[in-house]
Amino acid sequence: MSLLMKLAYVFSPFIRLGISVKRRVSLPIRRRFAPKPSNHTYELGVWKNDATVQTKYGTVVGHSDKGTWSWKGVPYATPPVGDLRWKAPLDPVPWLGTRKTRKFGNSAAQVMLFLGPSGSEDCLYLNIWRPKSLETDLPVYLYIHGGGNSIGSSATSSYYGNAVAERSNMLYVSVNYRLGAMGWFIHPAVTSSGSPEDQSGNYGTLDLVKSLEWVRDNIEAFGGDPNNVTVAGESGGAFNVLSLLVSPSAEGLFHRGVVESGLSFIWSPEVAKAQSDQLLATLLVKDRKAEDETQARLVISRMQDDEIDAYLRSKSAYTITKNIPARDFGMADWRTIFTDGSVIPKEGYDTFSTGKWANKVPVIIGCTKEEMKLFGRFRKDPPLNTRKYDLVWKYHSMLWRANGVDEVVSKMTSRSDVHVYVYRFDWGSMDEKGNSVLSGKKGRELGAHHGSEVPFFLGMGESDMAMLIGKTHSKQNQPGREKLTNLCMKYLANFARTGNPNNEDVPVWPVWDNSKELDRIIVLDADMDDLRISYLKEKITTQSVIDLVESDLEEPERGYVMDLLDDFIPLRN
Repeated sequence: MSLLMKLAYVFSPFIRLGISVKRRVSLPIRRRFAPKPSNHTYELGVWKNDATVQTKYGTVVGHSDKGTWSWKGVPYATPPVGDLRWKAPLDPVPWLGTRKTRKFGNSAAQVMLFLGPSGSEDCLYLNIWRPKSLETDLPVYLYIHGGGNSIGSSATSSYYGNAVAERSNMLYVSVNYRLGAMGWFIHPAVTSSGSPEDQSGNYGTLDLVKSLEWVRDNIEAFGGDPNNVTVAGESGGAFNVLSLLVSPSAEGLFHRGVVESGLSFIWSPEVAKAQSDQLLATLLVKDRKAEDETQARLVISRMQDDEIDAYLRSKSAYTITKNIPARDFGMADWRTIFTDGSVIPKEGYDTFSTGKWANKVPVIIGCTKEEMKLFGRFRKDPPLNTRKYDLVWKYHSMLWRANGVDEVVSKMTSRSDVHVYVYRFDWGSMDEKGNSVLSGKKGRELGAHHGSEVPFFLGMGESDMAMLIGKTHSKQNQPGREKLTNLCMKYLANFARTGNPNNEDVPVWPVWDNSKELDRIIVLDADMDDLRISYLKEKITTQSVIDLVESDLEEPERGYVMDLLDDFIPLRN
């Protein structure tokens, strides 16, 4: 199968949800919304173990889905289109009659690798799964999809909630949110008026806050407990969980956090403005209003703010998105999450060190052992299965852990008694003898790669990424794999209920402790047949990884490796 066909299969949920942004955006809003809007809200219904539920904004009818109840494509905000582009989201418009919620809502506007535009600006929808029972006050597990905040969709089958709902007896909620330049954007000509939230540029973050407000106000009608909400996400979703932990806008809206393979990169408003100016210059050159970027900058200097505003708002989301450079898997080279001082503190994640961050809740946080091998396998630079390949992605993955886990947790716990539970996911890595549960060369090429823990945490079976990287789940590794899946899901269910992953039925998961040389990290792993749980004592930092490279390697190997680590060590010079 060709790479193009594989990508088409993997991203088919996104394709099904919208052939092109331009086409979607051009449709009148009223044609996409049956029933008609109402001008009042409704009294919240009572859970009756039925597909029909009365929300604050209208009645929804879901369906039976593999042993659970499911509601898909429920609007949690007004579509952020027209004058609402680059504005904080508004409450959804109530509707008259009954709204069928059997199909996923639009994914966010994006440009997929090789596949062109998909999704829509009209994307603020969530999905709910719950057990078929009369039980109420169930924990709520809200999941934020990955994709580097520039691609992705809650409609991807890896993110379905059937297993969490049925096996863990919880409500599972997944959400779409604005991505890329539609979700994170600051330009003085466009975003210098309105409320502090309107001016923040953190619209994707505010979408997630709005989804949590919807859960607070409506989830009781589905039998969920609005006072026991866990926010979880992987990759880009984890970036967003970190941002919600420090965001005053999200204060009190959730009660636990799960951060899977996140990074603590965060950007100033000045960086945000610089990239929007670059985008504006690119668009002007594309429109032949300037011959090159230098001339475009001159044109911009002569434009009035209202001209710039009108020009940028005249562009479709597709036009804007396709004119942003792409990186791995088509993710946009676009900085997201800004320290605006309103939605996100000016101190960024340094606010963790103060002990006064907005949402001081119990946290599970961790990463895979070999995060970066997924990206290295497709970059093929260095070549696969070479010493350079092994070294570059070993140290790159260690830097991911330092930036996204150890350094963040050290800040969280430095002046706070919050309970943080840290993991490293090792399933797929080679052992000391060079053996792996993965077949062929996958143990060396991929190992415990980025995203490999998602099927174990959510229980939905092999990831959609299997069409790109080949199958990693086999009959041979099934016994150990299923035991590890059951353990991971038990830990998360315990955590969602109590804020502690431990009980008498699982191996002890220690709380992170900065002050003692004790086990601080649980290693989640299994061989072909059984669990292989162990613990780590060491704490790593960006500097300690750099020091390790310096001590482990000789020139020219050392210089070669260091040059390829710049994404994670921008401050080393």
